[in-house]
Amino acid sequence: MNTVLIDGIEYSLEGLEKDAWLRLLNGSFKYKDVLHNPVVANVNQHGVNIRTVVLRKVNITKKQLVFHTDVRSGKWNDLQQQNNISWLFYDAPGKIQIRLSGTATLHQDDAVAEEAWTTSTMSSRKIYLVETGPSTIAASPVSGLPAAFEANDPTPEESLAGRKNFGVVITTVTWMEWLWLNSKGHRRAGFTYAKDGNFKADWLIP
Repeated sequence: MNTVLIDGIEYSLEGLEKDAWLRLLNGSFKYKDVLHNPVVANVNQHGVNIRTVVLRKVNITKKQLVFHTDVRSGKWNDLQQQNNISWLFYDAPGKIQIRLSGTATLHQDDAVAEEAWTTSTMSSRKIYLVETGPSTIAASPVSGLPAAFEANDPTPEESLAGRKNFGVVITTVTWMEWLWLNSKGHRRAGFTYAKDGNFKADWLIP
């Protein structure tokens, strides 16, 4: 049998690939979804850096994943030097892990960033009003926000001061791996994407 049965549903390799991307898409829409806060990793002069981000957008056709970040952050600087990036998603209730890797493109002063900024909530824009960049040494545990915004969101006009610090990172995925953990035997599959959107799929030994 060249399929896997999960919760009563039989999946081929092609079906798994489609299901994985639909899960990611759903994770980008719902902030309480188990896939909404993945981990991303990249390489810098100190080695491998990992951090949790918010999955902001998924483009299934283009095989792209999107997160937002402060352009003063270490990861923005790292990705300017080396744009290889990896993502890790884990659905604990479903025991499904999805790993992806690809190349990142950075957007700050362009239409992509402007559209993302325009559609962001005030609570999301608020974090870009931090007065000094992320990782700046502080004398005490502080948010870095101006006092006026500690307890309140900015108005649309007030939020504009943070626009210069706002950036969008888009990953174009070239590889994906799906893993299902099961006490009766794990199942694993790998997918390699071509530039035209086609992909090669293989079952793998877990």
